[in-house]
Amino acid sequence: MSQPAFRHQELEYMPLKLKSIMARANLSQHDLVKRMPAGLRGPTCRPTVSRILNWDEWPVNIDRDSIVEAVEALLREAHVSEADIAQAWQPDSPEVRYLHPKFKSKPPLGDDPMIHRKEALTEQARKHWRLFKDPFTDDINAPEDVFLADDQRYVREVMYSAARHGRFVAIVGESGSGKTTLRRDMIDRIRRERLPIQVIQPRTIDKNTLTAGAICDAIVLDMQPHAKLRRTLEGKAREVERLLTESSQGGYSHVLMIEESHDLSVSTLKFLKRFWELEDGFKKLLAIILIGQPEMKNRLDERNFEVREVVRRCELVELLPLDGKLEEYLTHKLQRAGVDYAKVFAPGAADAALAKLIQKVGKHDYVSMAYPLEVNNLTTRALNAAAAIGATSIDADLIKEL
Repeated sequence: MSQPAFRHQELEYMPLKLKSIMARANLSQHDLVKRMPAGLRGPTCRPTVSRILNWDEWPVNIDRDSIVEAVEALLREAHVSEADIAQAWQPDSPEVRYLHPKFKSKPPLGDDPMIHRKEALTEQARKHWRLFKDPFTDDINAPEDVFLADDQRYVREVMYSAARHGRFVAIVGESGSGKTTLRRDMIDRIRRERLPIQVIQPRTIDKNTLTAGAICDAIVLDMQPHAKLRRTLEGKAREVERLLTESSQGGYSHVLMIEESHDLSVSTLKFLKRFWELEDGFKKLLAIILIGQPEMKNRLDERNFEVREVVRRCELVELLPLDGKLEEYLTHKLQRAGVDYAKVFAPGAADAALAKLIQKVGKHDYVSMAYPLEVNNLTTRALNAAAAIGATSIDADLIKEL
């Protein structure tokens, strides 16, 4: 039996509407392969069918009409309408076309560390999945919205314990790993439970310029908003110690929280140790929680001689990827939006999503990027893509095509 022959040409990904119609009718590519004409059967049948479906490329040595006739017979047996059958051989919409990694107009990722760029949930997807709120955008509005697997719960309790008992900790995680969410959660928890803890947050945007004097000012202004600031560092330090001591004797604890801490200068890191060493008897006057990206892990390495005195006193805690908790995370997010995970994702979809979020680093190393932001972006794309083709659920094959 001769193999199908194709014209040699550079092709652009061009899925036929047939692919979307089959998805809605619960027909697989394997169903299509079994119905192909005799001249197309054999080991080359599956890749030939794939080229027809995805690239609108037809073998030149096999009668096209016989393929069309066999496919349309299959569609009628699956109760597909004549209107859909008439459109089956037309190219699908751009919303579907861009999903393929070889699609030419897909924007290059360049040096952006994010695997999947931010994409808004389309109106079509909202209607298709009956999502009256976006589960993945501006989604944290109450304590119940915060997903807490074992790792997140551990980091959350470390932060809480640090604030209450004067510890010095650094929370490290990739961009989008949930660091800011846990910071917001802790502040909300302090207010909600009416805990006697004063939260202090320097407002300096460029943390590389944050100085000991600016930290003193932040402490004073967060504790006494209308206080007159001292001019000298000596005066600032004395005022800070006085305020913290008086407040501590009144039953309060204090925590200094600094985001983007990976940008802090060496001198500021050293000054933070001095702040942390302020005491009233056996009680620490100021807990410190640094929050930053993985670069901070390198800064706080024991081998970094410049900051060794800080490293030996600062406890480093790392936010890990969701990995084995991916399905649990998506179940939580969809449940908060009033949707059942099992009605959206087919079995195996979460595993395919996790595989999609594994990134190769160097020749032999791999790293998981299954952090909430990346998962949110990938899931939104999957919801949009499935809605565009009218699929009743998101399966592993669709995830792989994103």
